[in-house]
Amino acid sequence: MRVQGAEGPVRLSAKQRAVLSVLLLHPNVVISTERLVAAVWDDPPRSAVANLQTYVSQLRRVVSGTALRLRTEPSGYACELSPGQLDLLAFEEVVRRARRARQAGEHQAAEQAYKAAVSLWRGRPAEDSRLGGAMEPRIAELEEQLLLARSEWIDVRLELGGEDLVVELRTLVAAHPLRERLWAQLMLALHKTGRRSEALDAFRQARAVLSTELGIEPGRELADLHAALLAGDPAPSATVAPRVPLCQLPADTSDFVGRKAELDELLPAARARPERMSPPIVVVSGLPGVGKTTLTVHAAHLLRADYPDGQVFLRLGRDAAGPRRPEDLLGELLRSLGVDGTLVPGPLEERASLLRQRLADMAVLIVLDDAQDETQVRHLLPGTARSCVLVTSRSRLPALEGATQLQLDLPGEHDARLLLEQVAGGARFRAAPEAARAILKACGLLPLAIRVAGARLAIRPSWPVGVFVSRLEDRRLDELIVGGLDVRGTFGESYAALPEPARRAFRLLGLADLGSIAEWSAAALLGSSGLEADAALETLVARGMLGSGEVDGAGQPRYRLHDLLRVYAEERARVEDDLEEQRAALTRHVLECLRRLRAATSDLPIPTAPPYPQAEAPAGAGDGVGIAWLAAERRTLVHSVSAAVELGMAEEAAELAHHLSAYLNLEGFFDDVERLQRLVIAAAPSERIALRAELLLAAVPLSRGVYGAAGEHFRRIYQDCLRIGDAHGAAYALINRAACLHGAGLFEEGLDDAYRAIALLEELGDEGGLDYAWTWPVYIHMELGRYGEAVRLCQERLAKAGEDRRARGDLLRALGTACYLRGEVAEAVSRYQESLVVSETIGDRVAASKVLRRLGEALGALGRFEEAVEALDRARSLFRECGDGLGEALATYALGEVRLRQGRASEALGLLVTARDGLGPGGPPTWRARVLRELGRAYAELGEHPCAAAVWRESAELFESGPERAQVEAFLSTDRD
Repeated sequence: MRVQGAEGPVRLSAKQRAVLSVLLLHPNVVISTERLVAAVWDDPPRSAVANLQTYVSQLRRVVSGTALRLRTEPSGYACELSPGQLDLLAFEEVVRRARRARQAGEHQAAEQAYKAAVSLWRGRPAEDSRLGGAMEPRIAELEEQLLLARSEWIDVRLELGGEDLVVELRTLVAAHPLRERLWAQLMLALHKTGRRSEALDAFRQARAVLSTELGIEPGRELADLHAALLAGDPAPSATVAPRVPLCQLPADTSDFVGRKAELDELLPAARARPERMSPPIVVVSGLPGVGKTTLTVHAAHLLRADYPDGQVFLRLGRDAAGPRRPEDLLGELLRSLGVDGTLVPGPLEERASLLRQRLADMAVLIVLDDAQDETQVRHLLPGTARSCVLVTSRSRLPALEGATQLQLDLPGEHDARLLLEQVAGGARFRAAPEAARAILKACGLLPLAIRVAGARLAIRPSWPVGVFVSRLEDRRLDELIVGGLDVRGTFGESYAALPEPARRAFRLLGLADLGSIAEWSAAALLGSSGLEADAALETLVARGMLGSGEVDGAGQPRYRLHDLLRVYAEERARVEDDLEEQRAALTRHVLECLRRLRAATSDLPIPTAPPYPQAEAPAGAGDGVGIAWLAAERRTLVHSVSAAVELGMAEEAAELAHHLSAYLNLEGFFDDVERLQRLVIAAAPSERIALRAELLLAAVPLSRGVYGAAGEHFRRIYQDCLRIGDAHGAAYALINRAACLHGAGLFEEGLDDAYRAIALLEELGDEGGLDYAWTWPVYIHMELGRYGEAVRLCQERLAKAGEDRRARGDLLRALGTACYLRGEVAEAVSRYQESLVVSETIGDRVAASKVLRRLGEALGALGRFEEAVEALDRARSLFRECGDGLGEALATYALGEVRLRQGRASEALGLLVTARDGLGPGGPPTWRARVLRELGRAYAELGEHPCAAAVWRESAELFESGPERAQVEAFLSTDRD
């Protein structure tokens, strides 16, 4: 090695030279500290890492005036260089140029380029540096590249003629007597100089060496050249027409379908290209049964022409003793390539070296199926660029240097359907398309499962598909076995290869029956630290047993078990873990869900039921939990309620459902609320717990605007709470019944219930309940035209709201509404804007949608139409996202009002009709009456007076009495005039 500085060669110490040699042998690549230590020392001292850091620091100072740039990375070191600064990079670049010229038929240019490339070599790589044995494979690889380039250069010179290459070739053959390509070139050079007998003698020498050393006969290239010389061919060639001397590939799948995108990625990465400097390696990974081997074998058949010297297929999977050893795999591979088994060396490195030597001048495609890890694969790789390796593995083998990664996902439904029809026969599903979809769903789109299901149907052509679907849905893995194909067995092989901590994690994930999980869920199930759980998850992902790659809205990585793997995992848990361990794992998860849920919902109100006593939160309980976390974990938390019920943890189930309903109501997941509260009611250990759940259940029709049914439900709950002495529950039943009466237009009765509820809540000291309860007298006073009283009540409660931002936001919205109805529209806009800031700050989309509707209405009244439309469009979108059909209808009504104010009656008419239809005949009568009133105005503006009169009459009947009825009657009177 020579380093040239501005003032001449740079002197380096022995260890500095060794460290720099390693970095230069891997230019522009980060070399880990561990690899550097192994490369510099065969027996590293204890201070090796510290010494290495010292050498690198010294090197930086020594080479500071040169072109070298040493870079430190968290994982190691790299040396940055361009081709003009390092002979190795220059060699690779010039060889690529030579190959392009040769391919283009420019032999003279190719000859000059090869000559320039070979002249860059001066002895062995880094021969003046004392390196550890770990560097031998890299040095051997570079020497293989030199020998290949030199052989290609000789080919070009033989084609050009006019040069005696015999002496040079005899020297090369003496140095590399097992290189058949060199013997062929020597024979051809002898023939070209008229020395036919010597050429035939060279063949005899080659044959003797190959037989003695390897126990094999000369290959086809040498044999054909020998035959041509014997036959007196005046122009024999050292190359032969492409033939396939060896093909071990399994048969291609005749019913292969789909995977176009994957093939479009795999084939170009694996194709033979002259400019390559290293063998192409493609790793196809994915979960068990996803079709890795099927795809890879199909691709290998398509690539046969690129690798005419043979295609080898080697299974790397486990045997009875565990993963197959690289030594055994090399022996099998060498024998496949024609090496006599008695001459295969024993040591691993010698076998790997012989493989590289054997493949050096051959274009062979090697398929390594079901690799366990990188260690199993590394020694099976060729040293030169003419061959290619395709690897299938459940792991991505991320540490396999230079490999192209292809992660194989489940096929789309279209391709899955085609596969099912190919195997089972498409005619069976034309009359039963739903059955095909059901089979694909039961199979989870897993190709192996689909193929087994199709084969089961093909065996029995008259078997009703519906019968098989029912059996498949009930028995899943028991039905997915046929003719040596066994989904459970395939999973079992992968499961058996896992270390025990990963196996246990896999079983418990299946037992928990969750769609997707974050690391905290796994830690709870395992009863371990986050680091231990993370290690188990990483192993499962690496072995293809767990899907990853998704990050949820809370920034948590999420992991998914395929449906069939989940079924298998649960089976193993039921067999291998006793009932006590199963119960303990699920209990830990339920309690962790409750702990986190308490923290996440601590500032969310449950206005329809008394709050649970605040449990003292452990340190860190609230870390990372909030609205985004609740959104990400909704399905897990919903599932935890049913899990708690099944475990007999009825009180924990009730508390989980209580806290979770705060979030579910906020986001409009009313169906979830209903389902959870019914579960709690059915399992409740006491009537008190059941009635608290009834309060939350009755709130669903209230939220949906079905006031009659909700009001009657709250009345029954109120009576039952009084009967068992639950004053707190009775207070909430009363205030929510008041809300129902308000919605139904029964204002005085609602006001009475509200004040009775407030009196009870004041006795109980429930400030949160009072914040909610006081809003209903405010809104009822507004409906009765008592705007001043509504403003006074809002201001009083705002003074007491303190730090409760949610209560403050609700009261500001109510105050804005009172100001609007009193004619103080600008003041109303200010209050609405304050309320909106609060809602957006705390992430309350439901409150934000309501205040945006009110704000749009007020802005329209001020003539600020563009702002009004923007606010109302946002409101409609939020209502839609939250599943609030009533809110969306009211926002549409407000937008219709704005268009009427703009004089755009035709647009207003369409919006108001939509709002009326959205409310439906059973919607809140007061709001329906208001929509009809404005609809009449739109008809009147458009000159459709009979239609206007009809809707006004319906509106007046719904208002029954009061100023709004009087306004509609005035419209009717004016219209008649």
